[in-house]
Amino acid sequence: MGSSYSCFGVPGQSGRNLFTWKIDGFTSLLEKGEGSTNTSFDMEGIRWQLSLNPHDKKSVDPISTKHVSVGISVSPFSLRPSYMLQARFRIFIYDQKYGKHTTREVGHTYLTTSRTLEVTCMVPLQTLENPSFGFLVNNTIAIGVELINLKKVACNGIERSTFIPKNIISGSHSWYIDDFSQLKKPTAYSEPFEIGGYTWRLKLQPEGKLNKNYMSIYLELDKSRSQHPPSEGVLVEFDLSIKKQASGAYRGKSRFIFSTKTTGWGYAEFIKIEEFLDPTNGYLIKGTCTFEATLNIFGFAIDRA
Repeated sequence: MGSSYSCFGVPGQSGRNLFTWKIDGFTSLLEKGEGSTNTSFDMEGIRWQLSLNPHDKKSVDPISTKHVSVGISVSPFSLRPSYMLQARFRIFIYDQKYGKHTTREVGHTYLTTSRTLEVTCMVPLQTLENPSFGFLVNNTIAIGVELINLKKVACNGIERSTFIPKNIISGSHSWYIDDFSQLKKPTAYSEPFEIGGYTWRLKLQPEGKLNKNYMSIYLELDKSRSQHPPSEGVLVEFDLSIKKQASGAYRGKSRFIFSTKTTGWGYAEFIKIEEFLDPTNGYLIKGTCTFEATLNIFGFAIDRA
């Protein structure tokens, strides 16, 4: 089994960006089993990757008909978060006898997080193997990619990579308030507390931020006191609750990436003030109450412009 390629235009049609990939010994490739075969080529200063999968299926049914699919990817070194590539292609599976090629015109916007265009089920494998159609000649298949249009578009992009290690750092903090009526308004803060090398505090708005009928509560990252670099964000699963003084609690759970630009996250409508003030519910007894934050720190994030 071998392969060859050409980056020359179609005869009589100069100026066309065309890449042709011929694979000799195609039946030997089929015997390799499921999976894609890949090759790369350069066009318009971009490194592209062409993939061929002759075992694709339209459904997960193991007895469904196999099809030939083609994919076009761009090298990660050809992309940056600051721009995207808008490309349009014409894909060929050549009919080498009669010129009745199977073609598909497709477009894709390539980003650092979306580098692959998959053109699925172009032709049934059974049709391709049938000698009367001319797709397979002397055990050779030919695939073509024509680049019709390519634009590099600035997008002022930012890429965020989030890393989740195996070890989770957990901790909790209780904020006891001995006289809720004397709490500072419109915003009150707990004492800072440290978990996982980061400094946190609870932010409470007793009269609500958006709705005066609800109390608001947030977890905030104090970036000025934290040990980690300002460029890093931290992925936290956190539980904010108001403890019932008998047993139980009213709580809300969330997961968020705290960063230097977004240092707080929580609930604008956490609990109805009427429900909180009702002594039969056990949240506020003789003016005292306790708010609690439980944190699971299980990742960090880095932004790249």
